[in-house]
Amino acid sequence: MLRRKPTAIAVTSEDLAAFEDARLRKLAKENNSQAHVENSSNSHFDPSDELKPLPGDKARIVRSREERIGIRRN
Repeated sequence: MLRRKPTAIAVTSEDLAAFEDARLRKLAKENNSQAHVENSSNSHFDPSDELKPLPGDKARIVRSREERIGIRRN
């Protein structure tokens, strides 16, 4: 198999500055939208809600290896 030389990537100070500016804009936008949602919404947000299954999800059936491949031991 033929192999080529790896591509050299150079990160300049302008690249870093553009990345930091974009990151700060994104954080500011997220903070503004979160503050707006918190101020306009009276509902309580429970962080543990993310761990709960959705209503349409079924519980996962846990089976042993033998059950999965169809072997029955008596």
